[in-house]
Amino acid sequence: MSVPDIAMRARIMAEATRLFMAAGYNGISMREIAEAVGVSKAGLYYHFRDKEDLFLAILHDALARLGQIVQAARAAGPPARTQVELLVCALFGLPGEQRALIRLAGHELAHLGATARTEFGRQYHAQFIGQVSALLEAAIARGELRPIEPQTLTWLLLGMMYPFLTSDDGADARRPDQTIAVLLELFFAGAAQPG
Repeated sequence: MSVPDIAMRARIMAEATRLFMAAGYNGISMREIAEAVGVSKAGLYYHFRDKEDLFLAILHDALARLGQIVQAARAAGPPARTQVELLVCALFGLPGEQRALIRLAGHELAHLGATARTEFGRQYHAQFIGQVSALLEAAIARGELRPIEPQTLTWLLLGMMYPFLTSDDGADARRPDQTIAVLLELFFAGAAQPG
C-alpha cells in the first residue's frame, strides 16, 4: 500500500470513527462516510470491502493500542503490583476517543455478522484479555497473588475498571489518581497472597 493510500485509509477511519460514535453502526451509511471524507463511494470501497470491514478496522486499531498497553505493563517485569498499576494507570489515561471506542464496541458488535463477531472476540482475547490473564498468571506462579484462576482475576480487575473506562460523563475525571489508588487497594486486598 502506498503512502497516499495509507494516509487516505487513516483519514477514512478517523472520519468513520467520529460518525460511528455520533450515530452508531446502523445510524450511518457508507455514502455518508464517503461524503464526510470527500471521496466517492468507489474510493471508499477501494479501501474497505463494506461497512463491516471499515468498522472492524477501527476496532482492530483500538484493540492493537490496548494490546500495546498490556505488553508495556508485562515488559516492566515484577512485582505484580507495579505491572498492574502501570496497566490501570495507562487504561485510565486513555484519551476520550479511545474510551468511546470501547463503549462503541460494546454497544455495536451485535450488529456485525456472527463470523466477524467470533473472530473479533478471538482477537480481543488474544491481544487483550489473554495478555492480562498471562500477567496475573505469572504473578500467581511467583507467589505474589493468591492461587485464583487467572481468567477470574482478569475479569474482576477489568470489571472494577469498566464503568470508569466506558463512562461518557467523565466519572473518573474529577479524581482519577484517587480512583486508581482505591481500585488497586481493593484489588490487591483480595488478590494478594497473604504475607
